[in-house]
Amino acid sequence: MREIKTVTILGANGAMGSGSAGVIAAFGGAKVHMLARDVEKAKQGIEAAVASVKTDTIRARMIPGSYDADLEKAVAESDWVFELVAESYEVKEPINTRIAKARRPGTIVSTVSSGLSIGRLAKAYDEDGQKHYYGTHFFNPPYKMILCELVTHAGNDKKVTQALGEYLEKVLGRAVVYTNDTPAFAGNRIGFQLMNEVAHFAEKYADKGGIALMDEIMSGYTGRAMGPLATADFVGLDVHKAIVDNIYDNTKDEAHETFKLPGYFQKLIDAGKLGMKSGGGLTKVVKHADGKREKFVYNIKTGEYDPYPKFDIPFIKEARQKIKDSDYKGAMDVVKNASGFEAEIARYFISRYISYSLSLVGEVVDTKENTDGAMGFGFNWVPASAFVDFLGGPKETIKLMEASKIPVPKLLKDAKEGKKFYELGDKLDARSLFKG
Repeated sequence: MREIKTVTILGANGAMGSGSAGVIAAFGGAKVHMLARDVEKAKQGIEAAVASVKTDTIRARMIPGSYDADLEKAVAESDWVFELVAESYEVKEPINTRIAKARRPGTIVSTVSSGLSIGRLAKAYDEDGQKHYYGTHFFNPPYKMILCELVTHAGNDKKVTQALGEYLEKVLGRAVVYTNDTPAFAGNRIGFQLMNEVAHFAEKYADKGGIALMDEIMSGYTGRAMGPLATADFVGLDVHKAIVDNIYDNTKDEAHETFKLPGYFQKLIDAGKLGMKSGGGLTKVVKHADGKREKFVYNIKTGEYDPYPKFDIPFIKEARQKIKDSDYKGAMDVVKNASGFEAEIARYFISRYISYSLSLVGEVVDTKENTDGAMGFGFNWVPASAFVDFLGGPKETIKLMEASKIPVPKLLKDAKEGKKFYELGDKLDARSLFKG
């Protein structure tokens, strides 16, 4: 792979495009062609890129342009073409046809996609182009979220893959996770499995607190900064639907049925209630005349919004206090030994998360460190392997899974007792991801 001195960004005015351009210009020192539908939008992308990395020094290296007037010329002089246009084959494939005609041999071309087939997109290119075509799934915002899923397909060259991975890691400061060309890759496959199944449980327990209760049960003491359903609301219910529908249609694993979109999600989507970006979805915030804000939550049974409730669940309070005292194993002991249906749900989803993460090793990724990295760096969730250690090791974790009727992955069955299971500690301190 040749040195990357000039980069073309396609989709430069979007949040991901401008944010990625800022990282490439600031850390990579590259000249960046910022292309959008028109030059004014490209200029807006440059301003957003500068703001994202908080330095004006990159502005001089960023050149605005449009797809119609500047794509071929920009691509012809680029060492890397980074495409971030809309998430659909109908939009990406015609752009790829144009790139394929203009690129020089040896130029890297990559796409940001949350789950489209990289192998299918690569078919627009000749043998050299396919060798140099990748998925580079940055997470948003790129300056703060350092994960990059580097997605390979059958036509790639291993030496190019290694060189690109080293560039992304050593020059751009990415935490690189290598994934195979499978639906939703690693992070979204694991993350949206949990989020979508929690959404189903919210419907099952609608009369006990529904959405708010599930996010309380799966709150910070279970190793995430934001509840699963709050995350879905943040991402957007339409985006959530696109991801889980893609996984449901194109996979057949043991969690397959959990990827069915809940009916109330579709009802909210049809009503234009897509989440935070539309002013409301699973929750909404109302500003009163006196300036005070009040949070409401969607009532799955009535279709109305109720004031967001507070909960007093003793084992959760106890686990949170253990985490505040930096006693992470103690917190998991509380969860393991607590009684009540809320504790059963917590144990079920902790077991499911570990099981599903480890079950994807071999199919989606080659090592558990890749799924651990995807969840830690991409979602800010405590990685599955770290949970195994906090729960007391493989045997204790298997007992928890069996009690919750969750499949035990072979990787865990074969693990040696007494040996540390989590191996990213020098790169990612899992304890910092628990919220008390």
